[in-house]
Amino acid sequence: MSTRSELHKVQDLNELYQHVHDSMTFSTLRQQSQDNLEQSWPPYRRLIKTLSQLTHIPSYLLNNYVRTIVCLLLLGLMFPLNLLITLLTVILSYFCNLIHKKPSLPSPNPSRKRILISGGSTTKALHLCRSFYQAGHQIILVDESINWLTGHRWSNSVERFYVHPSPSKESDAYLTILANIVRREKIDVFIPCCHSHIDERLQVALATHNCSIFHPKSDQTIFMSNKYAFLERARSLNLSVPSSFLMTSRGQLLQFNYDCSYICKPATFDSFHHEKTIILPRSTPSETIEYINKLSISEHRPYLLQKFLSGQQYSAHVTAIDGIIKLFVCSPKSTYQHVDQPKILQWCMQYAQTLNLTGHLSMKFIIDDHDGQVYAIECHSHVDSSVISFYNHPQVANAYFEHESSTMIVPLASARQIYWLPYELWQLVRNIRSRKKIIACLKKICFGKEAIWSWNDPFPFLLHYHIHFFYLLFANLFSKHIRFFNHVDCNMGRLF
Repeated sequence: MSTRSELHKVQDLNELYQHVHDSMTFSTLRQQSQDNLEQSWPPYRRLIKTLSQLTHIPSYLLNNYVRTIVCLLLLGLMFPLNLLITLLTVILSYFCNLIHKKPSLPSPNPSRKRILISGGSTTKALHLCRSFYQAGHQIILVDESINWLTGHRWSNSVERFYVHPSPSKESDAYLTILANIVRREKIDVFIPCCHSHIDERLQVALATHNCSIFHPKSDQTIFMSNKYAFLERARSLNLSVPSSFLMTSRGQLLQFNYDCSYICKPATFDSFHHEKTIILPRSTPSETIEYINKLSISEHRPYLLQKFLSGQQYSAHVTAIDGIIKLFVCSPKSTYQHVDQPKILQWCMQYAQTLNLTGHLSMKFIIDDHDGQVYAIECHSHVDSSVISFYNHPQVANAYFEHESSTMIVPLASARQIYWLPYELWQLVRNIRSRKKIIACLKKICFGKEAIWSWNDPFPFLLHYHIHFFYLLFANLFSKHIRFFNHVDCNMGRLF
């Protein structure tokens, strides 16, 4: 098969998948809420089912209401603490800047650019805003209309904030509005943090407004948006990836020869299912059959069987220009603290150089315990959350605009481990009986770095947690706006 025909096949698959994905959203999330209830704490599960029988409200809906109200109450309990932290930060930073005579604004930049950044409610977008602002650039932030109260819009680094329709549901309207914002604000560079498979369609439209987009070419993102296509492309470049097979029916999964353990997951990125991975086969044949029969699998929504590897997983962020990596961070899964992994860096350098890549890569790796080899698991063409590790690095903006420099920027050695305060406080409550886990949480809070809080930009910390999330949760109490969520994602700024 030629490369061109392979590209068209993957692109058609992604478009068909998007149509199916949009049509099944509500029923899928409702089923997830029911599944979460069945896996919850037994006394809680019995209470919800009893109340459901008394009130005649479906248990999955009642579970959603109870979870939402509990989250609202927890946010209310946290508010005095976060308000105190914010007020103390404002007062102390004012007097410290006064004593040390620090300027309140960054130094003027003769090469100043007007930069548009999407995904405004995400922590990674906020950190990019701060990095570019400190370098003397002007920042315009955008996000979906559901996130119009994100606390990040009130950051000192953001000049203006706009909302747009959902890219997944109204892609044409989204592209039109974004192009209008670029024209109105005279944007020089657009840096997308999310929606990479849609933003690539903006490249031609933005060029007419003298605006560039920091994004890989469409023939590269097509392979990255499909996990199986990415693995096959990497394999063709002699890069190490696990054995993988594309499955388009339940029959294929049932008849597959499971010579070892395999991870089963959707082949295309799915914000509703990307955590719903499971190892096949199960402990008994009947469990395997039961699980496979629950899958919504088809040619339009294929699944991936990926050989299970045991080992430490890592996330990596890459910012590259013309195949040269300018910005790189690698961190163990869910730790958000840079570690030196030369094998992972070498893998990324070879991949970026071979494709002559310009843009962002968010990659997942695993180092196999058996052979010590680095294997790439997934790759997406958007900003990875591990970029937050650059929170105290003054040269981040240079990675995007100093094309002549071949210096690769990594997080400073002084960068501390990143955490989100609401999540860590919740872990303290959940693990109240485990002294070891409590000490670990307290150490992270005392010696780590809160992801949103900043000495010179304190208000997003308070407003994002207590205005943005309050609005999302309050709206979730009404059926018109209902979202069956697994957890409150402080990092991405959404109900997940």
